[in-house]
Amino acid sequence: MKPIGKLFEELAGEDPLFSELKTRMLLMDWINLVSPVIARHTVVEKVENGIVHVVCDDSLWLTELSLQKDRILQILNEKAGKKMFRDMVFRRGKINGKILG
Repeated sequence: MKPIGKLFEELAGEDPLFSELKTRMLLMDWINLVSPVIARHTVVEKVENGIVHVVCDDSLWLTELSLQKDRILQILNEKAGKKMFRDMVFRRGKINGKILG
């Protein structure tokens, strides 16, 4: 009998629904993936075709995260256990219903 984690990994590799579930579960821990400070100023809007779309509350954070993009992608892919994320796109916008910046 296979461990549940191994079974889940196999299903995520074969079925887009399980892959989407794995992506959502991973990004639910955004605060611990990027840090509480960064998480306070950002939110993951969506993931499409391996591209993580992140909303930042001001242009300074947008610039800072653009510089840290490779490091964040590495962290995400390490947590995923494989290369699930290939790029990140940042934009300025609303965080928690407030228009900031």
